[in-house]
Amino acid sequence: MKARLDIAGATVGLIAVALSLTPSLLPRPAWGQGFVSGLAFAVGYGIGVVAWRGIARLSRGRLPAAAEAQVWIVALIGLVGAAVIMPFAIGWQNSVREAVGMPDTSGFDWLVAGIGYLLGAWLAFAIGNGVARGYRRLHALVEPRMPWRETRPRAHTTMTGAGTVVAMLAVFSIGLSLLSFLLTVASESKNRQYDPEYPQPTSALRSGSEESLIAWDQVGQAGAKIVGGGPTRDEIAAVTGLDAMDPIRVYVGVDVPGSFEERAALAVEELERTGAADRSVLMIAGTTGSGWLDPAAIDGFEYLHAGDTALVAMQYGATGSPISAILTPDLSQDGTTALVEAVTAWWEGLPEGDRPQLVVYGLSLGSFGIQSAYSDVNDLLASTEGAVLAGTPSFTPVWSAAQDARDAGSPYSLPVLEEGLHVRWADAWGGLETLDGPWEETRIAYLQHGTDPIVWIGPSVIWSEPAWLQEGQRSASVSNDMVWIPVVTAFQGMIDLILSTAVPEDAGHKYGNVAVDALHQVTGDAGLSDEAMARVRTVIEAYDTFSPVAN
Repeated sequence: MKARLDIAGATVGLIAVALSLTPSLLPRPAWGQGFVSGLAFAVGYGIGVVAWRGIARLSRGRLPAAAEAQVWIVALIGLVGAAVIMPFAIGWQNSVREAVGMPDTSGFDWLVAGIGYLLGAWLAFAIGNGVARGYRRLHALVEPRMPWRETRPRAHTTMTGAGTVVAMLAVFSIGLSLLSFLLTVASESKNRQYDPEYPQPTSALRSGSEESLIAWDQVGQAGAKIVGGGPTRDEIAAVTGLDAMDPIRVYVGVDVPGSFEERAALAVEELERTGAADRSVLMIAGTTGSGWLDPAAIDGFEYLHAGDTALVAMQYGATGSPISAILTPDLSQDGTTALVEAVTAWWEGLPEGDRPQLVVYGLSLGSFGIQSAYSDVNDLLASTEGAVLAGTPSFTPVWSAAQDARDAGSPYSLPVLEEGLHVRWADAWGGLETLDGPWEETRIAYLQHGTDPIVWIGPSVIWSEPAWLQEGQRSASVSNDMVWIPVVTAFQGMIDLILSTAVPEDAGHKYGNVAVDALHQVTGDAGLSDEAMARVRTVIEAYDTFSPVAN
């Protein structure tokens, strides 16, 4: 018997492939584009098959239950379709690459994409077949045990189907809980595996040291990099040309016993122990899901102030941000809010004329956590003396309200609020200084690249055109060829988030050096000359660039 494929399924699958090639926020690696297109074909194929069978059933026999053809016929149609769409696809992808300053794709890249396509399609079909077999087995297991099997024969089909659905939902719920548990266990295990490049600090100004109230084995993997890293007093002095101090870094790991409030109280005790009240600037930093902080931002902060700083952060979990945001979003809110409230209360108790400048900083899920501690922008302005918030997730209420309150005529991608009097937005170094009016203290700086899927992709993108893609609202860094497509744009944004990490520093979800500029504008500096500031920027731009997606 010759192999056959469903024509309706293949047709919808090819349409799905075409849609997967349309431009999105960020360029994807060739293998990633191919893999996504392969998945798209398999998913589209399944939708096409189901849809045709539904139509055939409604036709009551006038249409065949399956519209099949030999594989070679479908493959030929697919090759013709690919030949037609390929020039458009190359142009679309190159328009995205040009928008973020990357070179055009080459023909060999598309060979790699073809291999990825085959793997993606194979994987999706394998998963689909596995789900189908699981459904049939579950149905066979559930159906004989339904109480209405003998007593309500007419409702047999409907009720057994309902019973199977209930059973599948129960299995899914149990599976999701099990997955969450396993991921948490794995993350906690990884959290205790320290990088030998970051030894236990010897300075009493660091958590995890011998003098610290927090044991070294309780700061965690991410915390060890924070308290064990960063510039020393001599390194800061060499770059700035100023007499420098060793910065204070307080970090409370997730392995410290107690509630969030008890850990936050311990963080305050550490601030008191290290003499943080005598420093010029105190930063409360919101961490990502794993407890990570961008080294470029926090190191740059210490260079700006010649080490006369104190940083405090608290780990609320050990799983990466995407998993944490989906499975345990309350941890970021509750943990960071507890820290903010405890440190702010301590700071407010210090003599008003003789206390550090209080600023807050957060990147990605860390930005979400920081803003969760405040009711709105006015509360943030009243409770701090500055804020730098980068790559804020689209589901952050304070950010969303600020975006919606923008001045008339200002674009959604980079709003202006009250002529930039206290709150400003930027997507590049120097962007905070482009407005003509005064920027008074207290200052809040939002950093958001026009190509950052974390900032722009939310559930509403599935069914409605987002403001950031509309004429006059979109960023210049977004490809002109990108248009909103229901469901597809949201799916592409999620793929961008997962696959598009190899992008320049001024694109996507990377904000390291831009954050240093924002911190400079918001917190000032220790009297750096223009030459010293240029050296600081040179040092920070040499850092490895990180996207906090997996952190």
